[in-house]
Amino acid sequence: MSQISDFDAVEHFWCPMLGQTINFAYCRQAQEGLPCNRVLTCFAPHFDVDAFIQEHYTPEQREQFLAPPPSRMDRVMEALEKNVKPAPEDES
Repeated sequence: MSQISDFDAVEHFWCPMLGQTINFAYCRQAQEGLPCNRVLTCFAPHFDVDAFIQEHYTPEQREQFLAPPPSRMDRVMEALEKNVKPAPEDES
C-alpha cells in the first residue's frame, strides 16, 4: 500500500486549468481536498494514477471528483440564481 504523498513531487508539464507546470501534490487536493477531475488524464503518462485513485479514495469520492465539471452556461445560470433578488411585492 502506498502513502498518499508518495507521488506528490511528480510534475506534469502543462496544467490545462492553470497554464503552467504543476505537481501531483497540488492536483490531488485541487477540489476542496479532492483531486482535480483531470488527474487521470494528466498523470496517466507519469505513473499508475488510476490504481492510486482506487487505493486512496472511496467510490463516493471518486464519483464526486471525476464527474465532468458543469458547463459554462450552467455556472452562469447558477451564479444568476444565487444573486437575483426577488422583486418586492406590490402593495396596492
